[in-house]
Amino acid sequence: MADIFNEIDEELRQEKLKKLWDRWGVAILGVAVAIVLAVAGWRLWDHYRQKAAEAQGAAYVAATELAASGETRAAEDALLALSKTSSGGYPAIAAMRAAGVRAASGETEAALAAFDALAADPKTPQRFAEMARIRAAYLALDLDDRAAAESRALPLAAAGLPYRAEAREILALAAWKAGDAKAVSSRLAEIEADPETPRDVLERVAVLGALVKAQGADGKAN
Repeated sequence: MADIFNEIDEELRQEKLKKLWDRWGVAILGVAVAIVLAVAGWRLWDHYRQKAAEAQGAAYVAATELAASGETRAAEDALLALSKTSSGGYPAIAAMRAAGVRAASGETEAALAAFDALAADPKTPQRFAEMARIRAAYLALDLDDRAAAESRALPLAAAGLPYRAEAREILALAAWKAGDAKAVSSRLAEIEADPETPRDVLERVAVLGALVKAQGADGKAN
């Protein structure tokens, strides 16, 4: 008797499953196919992304090798091309490096303009934009333009900002080149009082501090 009831229950279950399949089978298959396609698409995209990243990395390394070998014009062209055709962080990195190549080859004004353009570009990530402003401010020092250096560095010198040590160093150097010993001393004290000032900045401003001490308040050597 128990076997008969079991057979009846099995038939009922099969009938219910058949009804469910007749009603929802196509939808279930559709969802399954969609999942398979989504997974396949993601894997294809991930593979493409990795290959693109590898190609961009190789192109960047090749461009930097050109710069290291003295082929600055070819390096700059390659880097600028990469900044326009690459993705991810490479556009900003390549543009920064291209401006750096200009600066290293003595094209100070062109390099300053390139860094300014990168800093002003809304597509540039914030940290890269801040770094570009710092590089531009250092170059403005080479042009003996205190106002230009200070206008770029001052907004980045506030407490808590990532490049405040470098910005304060620029402000100190700008003041020193202008013969403003009081401003130099103030900036040096600010740099030395910050526990997060990088060691390399401390070492550089120590030299500047020694120069200030070797001079009188009127800017003449003792």
